[in-house]
Amino acid sequence: MSEADLWKTIEADADAFEDLTTEASTELAGLIRQVGKVQTDLVRAEENLKLLKRNRDRYLHELIPQKMQETGLEKVVVGGNSVSLATFVSGTMPKDPMQRDIALSHLREIGASDFIKNQVSVSFPVSEDNRARAMQADLEEKGFDTAAKTWVEPQTLKKLIRERVESGQEIDLEIFNAHIGTIAKIKGE
Repeated sequence: MSEADLWKTIEADADAFEDLTTEASTELAGLIRQVGKVQTDLVRAEENLKLLKRNRDRYLHELIPQKMQETGLEKVVVGGNSVSLATFVSGTMPKDPMQRDIALSHLREIGASDFIKNQVSVSFPVSEDNRARAMQADLEEKGFDTAAKTWVEPQTLKKLIRERVESGQEIDLEIFNAHIGTIAKIKGE
């Protein structure tokens, strides 16, 4: 990745802050340049990590098994260390709905329908808490194994906490492991 491409990954050009003149502004400009450098280093490190993982997988899934098979070895033991070949399996259900239906039909056809799980969800607004509990109880009475999930979306929770703190309303910050602080957000033009 070129230096120009790396700068596209951060939101602002740190050099744009060069014109700040006071000593504090000069220090601020330096800090902004440093966060830009850290962001660039982070992007490079993430790319390097992906490359290292691909290289590792190539050795583990291709090069070493291929060489062992060429030499007729299934296991090598040297000084208490061993390398052996084992079957590797990977698979995922298709994301495309039509392909997923085909995959599910196939599992049913080959007698593997016991592995198919079904989940039915019904969403209720907070004002219908009692109705949700009643429906769950009714399903359980009919012999269905139910699971319920009640949650608040993370962004909604942050907004609620911020608004309540700003307006002086009660909210237990400890229950939500809430932290309120200051963050610098640097944006480009």
